[in-house]
Amino acid sequence: MNAIPKRKIIVGTVGVIAAALALVAVPSASSVGRYNDPSGDSGAAPDVTGATVSSTADGSMVFRVGITNLPASGDAQTLLLIDSDANPDTGRVDSAGADFFFYVDQADSTYSFGRWTGSAWNWDTPYSTVRVNTASTGVTITVNRTELGNTNQVNFWTRTRTAGGGEGNEDTAPDDGLWNYDLNAGGPDIQGVTITTKPAFGPKAGKRFAIEIAGLKLPPSDQPVSILPQPESTTCAATLAGRRLAGSGCSWKLPKKARGKSLVVSVTVTYQGASKTIPFNFRVS
Repeated sequence: MNAIPKRKIIVGTVGVIAAALALVAVPSASSVGRYNDPSGDSGAAPDVTGATVSSTADGSMVFRVGITNLPASGDAQTLLLIDSDANPDTGRVDSAGADFFFYVDQADSTYSFGRWTGSAWNWDTPYSTVRVNTASTGVTITVNRTELGNTNQVNFWTRTRTAGGGEGNEDTAPDDGLWNYDLNAGGPDIQGVTITTKPAFGPKAGKRFAIEIAGLKLPPSDQPVSILPQPESTTCAATLAGRRLAGSGCSWKLPKKARGKSLVVSVTVTYQGASKTIPFNFRVS
């Protein structure tokens, strides 16, 4: 097997990293996917606190892994694994479907970039658009989507480790499942919203009607409803027979003459940098 190529990273201050990112015209904060990870769970390894992902019109993607206590040199590594087709059943299945692998080593200030071939990592993967920067607050990886299989959506996860990893020597984020980023959404692909209604049988004329968010449907979509994530914010609007209906939050008092009319509730949710509006249609009884 060929030796794994090691390429030099840029080790610098926040100012150096900001200057490097400016070259790829990082979009505004409103289009940045933001992902959190609990602190204090890393053992002896540097602690992952979260990640951000952004993309630009030219296809550049910027992954920033937030890390506390990342040494400028020494025994510490950061791994970023990207499932470029957002399908955990393809790619390297035992790595949650990863198709591409960044390995950043603080010991010698180098990184390696590999692609899964179906049986092994190919470390001779094209990397002309790749830049890797590190600072004490994290690792930033810039790569164009053309070198990630021209993807429009990715799942990804990250890990820090020391002393070879293992229990007490690594921090994997997210703790469960995968993070998702859709280039068009500027965050995760919100595929749907699960709701409950009060009353459960639906709206009734002359009575109050309300909806509650049970959770968001995100890729990968094999999670039970009991652990679906909650939106970070929710707004609701309703129309009755095409006319705006006054209400409070996601609750409305229906007029007695509403029987048989169409009630449309539009729910707008935001989560990890993405927003989506989903309509729900009801017939008032």
